[in-house]
Amino acid sequence: MTSLPERVTASLEAAQQLDTPAYAVADVVSTALELTGTASQPIQNALHGTWLGHPLHPVLATFPIGTWTLAFALDGSETLGLAQQRQVGQAADLALKAGVVGAVAAAAAGLADWRQVHGRDRRTGFSHAALNSAALGLTIGSLALRRRGRRGLGQVASGAGWLALMAGAYLGGHLVYRRRVGVDQADRSPEPRGFQPVLPVAELRDDRPHRVELWDEAARAMVGVVLVRHQGRVHAMGSRCSHMGGPLDEGWVQNGGLVCPWHGSRYCLASGRVLDGPSTAPQPRYDVRIRNDRIEIRHVPEPGDEALTPEEIAAGHARAEARAEPLPGSRKADEVLFEHHQLLRRLFETVEAMGAHDPERRDMMRLLAGELEIHEHVEDVIFYPAVRPVSEDVPVAHAEHQQLADMLALALRRGPSSPEFEQQLRALHKAVDHHASSEEKSMFKEAQRLGEARLRELGGQIEQMLEHERESRARSAFRALKIRLLEGS
Repeated sequence: MTSLPERVTASLEAAQQLDTPAYAVADVVSTALELTGTASQPIQNALHGTWLGHPLHPVLATFPIGTWTLAFALDGSETLGLAQQRQVGQAADLALKAGVVGAVAAAAAGLADWRQVHGRDRRTGFSHAALNSAALGLTIGSLALRRRGRRGLGQVASGAGWLALMAGAYLGGHLVYRRRVGVDQADRSPEPRGFQPVLPVAELRDDRPHRVELWDEAARAMVGVVLVRHQGRVHAMGSRCSHMGGPLDEGWVQNGGLVCPWHGSRYCLASGRVLDGPSTAPQPRYDVRIRNDRIEIRHVPEPGDEALTPEEIAAGHARAEARAEPLPGSRKADEVLFEHHQLLRRLFETVEAMGAHDPERRDMMRLLAGELEIHEHVEDVIFYPAVRPVSEDVPVAHAEHQQLADMLALALRRGPSSPEFEQQLRALHKAVDHHASSEEKSMFKEAQRLGEARLRELGGQIEQMLEHERESRARSAFRALKIRLLEGS
C-alpha cells in the first residue's frame, strides 16, 4: 500500500491540467533568457552549475531549508519561553531574512533546470516550485508582520511557510531520487581497460558522429561510445549524455564540441568536459589510436577510478614476482576462500539438519556465526583491497557483507527452537550462498588478472589470518562476547 505523500505525488504527475500553466511559465522564462541575446548561454551555464561540475540548485536550496528550519526552532523556543525572548526573536528574524536571499537564488537556478524537463516531471517540478514560492511569500509576509509588532501572527505565517517548504522539498527529492532528474546518467564503465578495435577507419566520416558498442562483463551490458573525426583527428566519448541520457551519436558537431540533440548540452570533443549546459557532468572519455586501418579505443580513467590497465597489471605481476616467494605450498587466495565458502555451506547444512530442541544447536549456530565473522574480516582486510583495481564487484561485496551481518544479528536474536529462527536461518543461508556464488563466478575470475604469484602471496596471508583468528584467545573472546550480546543474553 502506497503512502499518502506517494499518492499525492502520483496524482500531481498525472494532472495534465498543470501543463497549461507550467508551459506558460516556461515560455516566460525562455523569453526572458532570449531577450538577453548572446548573454543567454553564459547565464544559463551559471544557473545550471556547469562551471561547478554539479547542479547549482540543490546547493543553493540547502540555505533556505537550513535557515528557515532554524527560525522555526527558535520561534518554538520563544513561544515556550525556553530562552530570552528578545535575543531568540532577533536570531529568528535574521535567519528568515537570510533564507529569503537564498530562496531567491535557489529559485532562479531551479527555474533554469526545470525549463529543460517535460511531461510528468515538469508537472511535479511546477508543483515543487509553487510550494516553494508559497513558502517564500509566507516568509516575506511573516517578516512584514514582525516589523509591525504582530510577532504571534508572523510566527504562524513563517511556520506555515516552513511546512510548505518541507512539502516542496519532498517533491524535489522525488524528482532527484525517483525520477533521476539532475543525476549523472552517462555510462561510466571502466571498460575497455586496454585498447580494443571497434571500427574500420574508412567507415568514419568527418564531423558525423558514429556509435559503437562494447561489452562490459561485470555490468553484463553493452556500453555505447560515440566516435567523431574532426579536423583530421578521431575523438571518442560516452554516447549517453550525462544530463538526461540523450543519444550523443544523433547529435552534431559545433565549435569543437558535440551537441546533444535533446537539450543542447555541448561537450568538448578533446576532453569530454561540458562547454554548455544544462549538463554539469563531463562525458566519459576514451583514448584513440589507429592500427592496421582500424580504430582502437580504451577507457580513460576518471578521478578516483581504481581500475588498472593491462600495462599496470603487468607491472604488478613483475613486482609480485620480484618480492619474496610466498610460503612453501601456499595456495591461491581464491582457492583458500572457496574452501572457506564450502565450510560455511556445510555448517549451514549441519545447523538446519539438527532438531529444533537439540541442546547443541545453539553452540553450532555460534560456531557458524564466528566463522561468518572471520570470513568477513579476512575478505575486508586482505582480499578486497587487493582485487579492487581489477574487479567492479568489491563495492557490492561490501554491501552484501553488511546485509549478512544484519541478517545474522536477527537470527541470533531468535531462539534456535522457534519457527522465526528457522525462517531467518534459511534466509541467511540463501544470502550467504548468493554472496559466495557471486564471488566464485565473477570476482575470483577477475582476480586472476593479478597473476599467480600475487594470488599465492595473498593466499598465504589469508591462511595465516584464518589461523590467527581461530587460535588467538583475544580474538575468540571478542567474537564470543559479540555473539552473546547479539543473542541478548
